Amino acid sequence: MALHQEARRFRVEIRHLEGTASGREENVPRGRLKVPWEEAAQYDTTMDGWRRLRTESIDKNESSAMWAALELVIPSGVAELFITPVDDALVIHDQSALETLTGQPLSAFQTGFAWILHDGKPCLSPLASMSVVEIACRKNPTPVLDLVMAEEAEAREKSKRGGTVEDWETRKLVDTSPQDEYQYYLRRQKPIHELLRQWCGYRSVTVHERLLAAEAEVKRLDVLLAWSVDCLRRVNESTAAAIEEEHEKDRITPYNIRPVPERPLEPHEIPVIEVSRRRRWPR
Repeated sequence: MALHQEARRFRVEIRHLEGTASGREENVPRGRLKVPWEEAAQYDTTMDGWRRLRTESIDKNESSAMWAALELVIPSGVAELFITPVDDALVIHDQSALETLTGQPLSAFQTGFAWILHDGKPCLSPLASMSVVEIACRKNPTPVLDLVMAEEAEAREKSKRGGTVEDWETRKLVDTSPQDEYQYYLRRQKPIHELLRQWCGYRSVTVHERLLAAEAEVKRLDVLLAWSVDCLRRVNESTAAAIEEEHEKDRITPYNIRPVPERPLEPHEIPVIEVSRRRRWPR
């Protein structure tokens, strides 16, 4: 109805048109009015969109797991998570790249979930965002499982020997007991790790753990063989050298186990193999 400005103060006289306060006039500060009156309809539409996204919320553990996995499987240039005005909403910057990472069209996530257009870009609800991250984890599980294994190894050490935590008042490091660290792992970390493993899929988890076990066993046997060769060298130098040379020459790696098609050899390139046989004397 009117504008009043005194020094740095700016107030507005308004009249309510609807609701229980219809017809009443008030003098309110400028911050009470979010947008100019001619933009009120668009503002209400935007708020309704955010409200629809907010209804499809997720719990704290799901949110933590999604934030931990997103930066590993989806680059920030493709999609990013919101903190405000709706926590855990995913805004998509590059639709084609996201479809490549997930193997799913964007319409698959828009059909069953709430979404809006924010600055011309699709913005998915927290529940739809979690579905996107879950499928991306299933397509590329290795970095996510590596993160889980690293955090569990750290938690295992702290559960044995304790750790340190920063005091929120003094900002100094305070020692924690193994019991406190284990309870923290059960309460905060384990639910997130279980979610991430579930998103990666049972088959991916099994293959990843078998691969890690195989690599660890190869390292153990390599150390054991080196120790055995050193012991044998004190008795028989030539035999120890032959075993060591054979071990290094015929080592199996991802590069030599890969079947690489090679050019067929010409007849003159085929090496000649001489086979000795007993001479037959005439009778």
